[in-house]
Amino acid sequence: MLNGFLYVTSLGGLVGGYDKEVLIKLTNIAKDNKVNKIIVEENFGQGMFVELLKPYLKKDYPCSIDLVRHSKQKELRIIDVLEPVLNQHKLVVCPSVIKEDYTSVQHYPPERALKYMFAYQLSRITKDRGSLAHDDKIDALSMSVAYWIEQMSANAEQEILDRREQLLDEELDKFINGVNTSN
Repeated sequence: MLNGFLYVTSLGGLVGGYDKEVLIKLTNIAKDNKVNKIIVEENFGQGMFVELLKPYLKKDYPCSIDLVRHSKQKELRIIDVLEPVLNQHKLVVCPSVIKEDYTSVQHYPPERALKYMFAYQLSRITKDRGSLAHDDKIDALSMSVAYWIEQMSANAEQEILDRREQLLDEELDKFINGVNTSN
């Protein structure tokens, strides 16, 4: 996130679920990208995934992990998060992300490869339950965007509070100086 824009510099998917190789690769991705926080959907394995990942992170790259729980229909949740950001042209996807996404699915038959691609998922999602055969990449992006929206909102609220405090301090200083000059 920079200046109110969200930048997608990397996006991918791994095959293997809870396999040791996947956990090591995720740890290395976090390390390579200097990640401060990993966000995991709690619904995925009821938190088991996080417990399996923690030892790898602790050993090679300590960073925090937050669990998010979703109860809303997935397609509606994804659209509710992404639509305003896309409509305001606040999401920037690096061309390298699209190229890598395309390259990463070439080992699948063409009709199957499409369904794993981010661009396909983004352009085909609807509010209908099960509108996508695979929604892993767009779901991960929506969780990331939701996190940054919360951060931007929290930052704006804090700035408002800071400004109010500054104005109050200025008024108190004027009052104190006014009292001191009248004595």
